[in-house]
Amino acid sequence: MKRRDLMALGLLGAGGALVSGSRVRGLWSPAAARVRSGERVLVWLELRGGNDGLNTVIPHRDPRYRQARPRLAIRDPLPLTDTLALHPALAPLQRLWDSERLSLVLGLGWSAPSRSHFQATDQWASGRASGQGPGWLAEAMDRGRFGRPTPLIALGRTGTAAIEGGTALALQLSGADLRSGTPPPPVPATAAGNPLLQRMLELERDAGETVARLRQDLAPLPSGTAIPATGLGGQLRLALRLIASPEPPAVIALEQAGYDTHAHQLGRHQRLLSQLAEALAGFDGGLRRLRSRPPVTVLVTSEFGRRLRENASGGTDHGSASVALLAGDGLGQRLIGSYPSLGRLDPRGDLIPSLAPPALYRRVLDGSL
Repeated sequence: MKRRDLMALGLLGAGGALVSGSRVRGLWSPAAARVRSGERVLVWLELRGGNDGLNTVIPHRDPRYRQARPRLAIRDPLPLTDTLALHPALAPLQRLWDSERLSLVLGLGWSAPSRSHFQATDQWASGRASGQGPGWLAEAMDRGRFGRPTPLIALGRTGTAAIEGGTALALQLSGADLRSGTPPPPVPATAAGNPLLQRMLELERDAGETVARLRQDLAPLPSGTAIPATGLGGQLRLALRLIASPEPPAVIALEQAGYDTHAHQLGRHQRLLSQLAEALAGFDGGLRRLRSRPPVTVLVTSEFGRRLRENASGGTDHGSASVALLAGDGLGQRLIGSYPSLGRLDPRGDLIPSLAPPALYRRVLDGSL
């Protein structure tokens, strides 16, 4: 489909930004969006492909871990507790752990897990085992869970259905969208007799106005911020600038791809986790340099984990339970959930989850972390 066709359908906004939403006029205004007590920002980062939780947060004292992974077991992890350790590539996050700005979510997954990337991604986006329904972030915005109505922003290359299906405006943006763009076009008179076309054009115009406002208010990076110039780093830089603006969006969705490590996992996974840790540590340092901002929570998840046993290609195949990371402000509990038993697997040989994603979502939205 060509760009002009997307424009006609109202699916492409100013600067090429993908948009969705059903009621946007009057939704977001400078007066309504000022940072007030009780308001916050949630940054949701998806590790696309199925992150290997076992080699991220490692049960380093369990002999079954090394028995199942004679080649892939991490030899020199960074101990956090008597039983758990971090992959050494996550060393930049040690400072966050020591300052109580990092929590680990253990045993996370669906009771009837899917090994399909597409179905699992839909489950996480909707917050439902069926994978059906509006996005969990869009639904939370409609229910007033963020204290104020704002657009929902996705900065990754592919976006996420988690911000779609509600009444709030959902925008998939890039740095280019916020650097330049054309003014939103007026609704042509020829659309007056076509309610559907008129509504689509109004949606495009509202999206254009919102992007223009975001562009105008985009703040510079705090002095001294060191976020690496990687794909993920670029997203986090832009997220930090949005958070520093006078009208920060309440929801920012990000992504990092490459975690489908069926082969040659050791080096690939180390590079990905290193990029993740350096970017998150730099982002947290930037947050600390901001003089005025709302509380910020970063949630890092993946659509599923990997199998306990390594495969013949030096990798791991699709599994079930995995781990998630929480970073930022207001974290109280260092460990959420319980680590799955390596001696008690499901009939497919997968780790058995103990914490369902909807339960984690509720805790994040309630602020009970």
